[in-house]
Amino acid sequence: MALSKSFYGLPLATLQNLRAKYLECLEAIAVVGASYSLAGRQFTRANLAEVTQTVKELQSAIDSANGTRVRRTRAVFSTQLP
Repeated sequence: MALSKSFYGLPLATLQNLRAKYLECLEAIAVVGASYSLAGRQFTRANLAEVTQTVKELQSAIDSANGTRVRRTRAVFSTQLP
């Protein structure tokens, strides 16, 4: 799934705080199996993929803000001629 970049541009401290909260949420619903309330929303095990994706997006925004984001380029070679 592609990253939405919706967190890009936020202050680093805000990104780190959000990431910590979403990691707490992830631990609560994945490990403990409990529900978790965050920002007025209730998360359960059914929201596991959404929470995991949000953590990935926050980490990407943190890496970008720190200047440590890894960018990958993929070359595709084809034997077909145009």
